[in-house]
Amino acid sequence: NMKKISVKLILSFLAFLTINLWLIAKGVTKGNADFFISSTVEETILFILLQLFVIVIYNIQPLTTKKSKLIYWCVSEAFVFATVFFWGIFIVGPIWFI
Repeated sequence: NMKKISVKLILSFLAFLTINLWLIAKGVTKGNADFFISSTVEETILFILLQLFVIVIYNIQPLTTKKSKLIYWCVSEAFVFATVFFWGIFIVGPIWFI
């Protein structure tokens, strides 16, 4: 069970890292989004994708004990919250109200 939660947390961290590296790359290019999509929409899609990754990672061979479930959800949701707070609120202000 410890191996399973470790693998899930590593995958969750990799999803977190991937989304954040994408946002860093966009920040380096001065936040320019693709031609057909605004930065706000792009960031919102990325936040939703990160949350979906967390859910999908959990649902592939779900954890069995309450303790491991609690650890997974707390750590993974902390990654999601940190990403949304940092990029969606702290860096550019509340992106949905611009």
